[in-house]
Amino acid sequence: MNNFGIMSLSLDHENHYIHQMAKYGHDLGFTLYHFVPSTYHPFTHTVKGKKYLPESDAWLESEFPVPTILYDRCFYHDDSHSIQCKNIIQWLKKQPTITFIGNGLPNKWELYQILRESKLAAYIPETFLLQSANQVNFQSLNPVIIKPINGSQGNGLYFIEKSKEGILVRTDKKEQTVEKIFSDRMTFNKWLNQLLKRSSYLMQAYLPLSNQEKQPFDIRALLQKNTQAEWKVIEKGVRIGEKGRIISNLSAGASIYAFEEWFRFTPFKLKSFLKQEMEEIFTLLPSILENSFSALFEIGVDIGITPDGSLWILDVNSKPGRKVIMTAYPHLCEKLYKAPVLYAAKLADDKRRNLDEKAISYRNNH
Repeated sequence: MNNFGIMSLSLDHENHYIHQMAKYGHDLGFTLYHFVPSTYHPFTHTVKGKKYLPESDAWLESEFPVPTILYDRCFYHDDSHSIQCKNIIQWLKKQPTITFIGNGLPNKWELYQILRESKLAAYIPETFLLQSANQVNFQSLNPVIIKPINGSQGNGLYFIEKSKEGILVRTDKKEQTVEKIFSDRMTFNKWLNQLLKRSSYLMQAYLPLSNQEKQPFDIRALLQKNTQAEWKVIEKGVRIGEKGRIISNLSAGASIYAFEEWFRFTPFKLKSFLKQEMEEIFTLLPSILENSFSALFEIGVDIGITPDGSLWILDVNSKPGRKVIMTAYPHLCEKLYKAPVLYAAKLADDKRRNLDEKAISYRNNH
């Protein structure tokens, strides 16, 4: 039996997904574990978490050696627990006995610097690292969007616009969009500089990514490697937010549609050209990322289209959620639960073959 460990910042995170994965993992010869990296004990090389018991389809809390194959599902923030877990994972990645099924991507700023120099540069919105409120220049950019460099799911994203009344700041909360108007630049600067002390932020020109009904929308594509280590587009789904919202966030009540069903009724001109552009992005992106960073297993790509038909890469994520694809295409659920363990089985097999080849080579040379 191979040991396959899934890591998250809490044992309550993605429970349904992890449980389904564990059921399929057992059939592929894996013992499945779920643990939080901060429980790692450096002297015993053990962690505390849960072990999947296939006989009872349940989990047993236990302490166990770090599994030899790991799947990182940790979503980091700027808190001390995230930093601790991140440091431990970085250390585990250096251990020769441990294989990660994907190595993850750096923060949004490092990612931007690679993408803006790549063949996909035309699809990347101009982005600035925001270090002081004085950088917000409304003569050159108005309105702007700012977002944390380590953010996910639209958390901490702000829309900022200069108007006659003052400086308007809007952000989406789960229940509603919250607005505040600063009457002068000094109070705005004080607010923004306080925000920048807590987290690092990026700034971009605001892109009008709404449909004719003024609903924000974006396209989420999920790419994964198959058992031949070839990248495949699993599917594309569309998130449409509530009217007046800044982004199409699921936690803020966005609706989900299958891409083809939505695309058929959109008023965009040159639809075949837009599809061609998307295909180009999905073809080029994995190799650009893997040539600059470490090997990956999956990528979530968020794409926006402005009313004039311009296509933009809004975000690239190495730990994508599955809700959009599973909701739009329920028949793909089983495939998505199986994918990480199938790929882990391929890596385990590759490793075993390499060891066998080394052993044969050693015997032949001695």
